Amino acid sequence: MRFPNPFRPVTARVASALWGWFGRRRLRRGDSRGAIRAFHRALRHRPADFRALMAVAQAHLGARELEEARRYLAQAREADPLAYDLRAAGLLARVGYDLEAVCRPQIAPRPAAVAQGARLSRRDVRPSELPYGDCADVDEYARFRAMPPITRAEIEHTDWDAIIGDLLDD
Repeated sequence: MRFPNPFRPVTARVASALWGWFGRRRLRRGDSRGAIRAFHRALRHRPADFRALMAVAQAHLGARELEEARRYLAQAREADPLAYDLRAAGLLARVGYDLEAVCRPQIAPRPAAVAQGARLSRRDVRPSELPYGDCADVDEYARFRAMPPITRAEIEHTDWDAIIGDLLDD
């Protein structure tokens, strides 16, 4: 019989803080790759740690990985919305980025055919024009990422014909 470890939350917090310190040290030295590895180790111990999520987003920005930075910013917003609203802009300004510019989807100008009223199919849009996939913005993307995965039982016991019928009723 295994007994629960009463010190687990404390050791996870200490390990996360230690790896966060290593990551910030590497980030100050300009080693974005090393900082990313350290922050990922910190997140392994405490996955919803706002400071670690923001730090890994800063490190990804330093490595010029905008999509990864957006993903971790969305997770940070989900982890602690109040802290995100209060501190995210200042934390990104420290590394020379504007929060609104980073989170704003970079959508290319629409083709002339679309401006004249022609329908644009999914094949006509390059993936780089859809930074959040089918999601409209970072908030919808964060909600989608926070959803639990679909289980095999849900797939097997769902009446897909009824769902398709509901979707096609429009």
